[in-house]
Amino acid sequence: MIGFDVGIATELFRFRNYVVSSIVRDFTLRYRGALGGIALIFFAPAIQIAIYVIVFGNLLKGHLSNIESPYAYSIFLCTGIVFWNFFTELLQAIQGLFLENANLLKKASFPFVVLPVVKLATSTINLLLPLAFIVFFVVAATNVSASNFWYLIIVWFMLSALALSMGMCLCILQVFFRDFRLLTPFALQGLFWCTPIIYPEEVLPIWVIKLMPFNPLYAPFLTAQSAVLDMHIPSLEAWISTLIFITVIAFGAHHLYKKNRADMLDNI
Repeated sequence: MIGFDVGIATELFRFRNYVVSSIVRDFTLRYRGALGGIALIFFAPAIQIAIYVIVFGNLLKGHLSNIESPYAYSIFLCTGIVFWNFFTELLQAIQGLFLENANLLKKASFPFVVLPVVKLATSTINLLLPLAFIVFFVVAATNVSASNFWYLIIVWFMLSALALSMGMCLCILQVFFRDFRLLTPFALQGLFWCTPIIYPEEVLPIWVIKLMPFNPLYAPFLTAQSAVLDMHIPSLEAWISTLIFITVIAFGAHHLYKKNRADMLDNI
């Protein structure tokens, strides 16, 4: 394992210029040609959050039963949405790596590990911007303590691990079964509604609430929303299914990659 980690670090350092230039390119291409240009990086998340606050906080009177703040549900919703966008963006970006970078991967000297790092960095930047607005709004408009905000780092790390492991499995399978590109959005939509992201779990039947800890996304999203709203942070037991799922899927992805690497290069 140590040798493997050193090998990855060596490859990343050797291709550091490619990594940096790719991150900058991915980031700028998103806004190239837009009327607002680079300003959209700041205005887009601010406008989105403002809409959620106005619509759900004021017009629809959304609220959480255990928090009195009129902005509580808006903050709950925005936090869930920005982390969900990060998770799905990273997963789908990893899923297409082999087919979208066939020319690079067929070069014996090019290390595959560089590509997921670029996608992770780009998705993280896209997460930090709206998340910064949420944190600023929470501090400025509510009496919520910022003492639990550091849990957001754990949430980022675990969602990154989930997206990378799941994305790598799909990335390998998609080389042989192209239908996965079409099926993934439907699967993600189902997973979205099965996770308390836009609704608090208290609205669910008791028997459904008891099943929630088996959902690997349950603990990350509950922790993120609890940290931002200064609610009770889930215990370590809530993370068991997440940790098991990451371990199993990551091992499976590693096994699939080692077993099918040669055949994958022939099929891309």
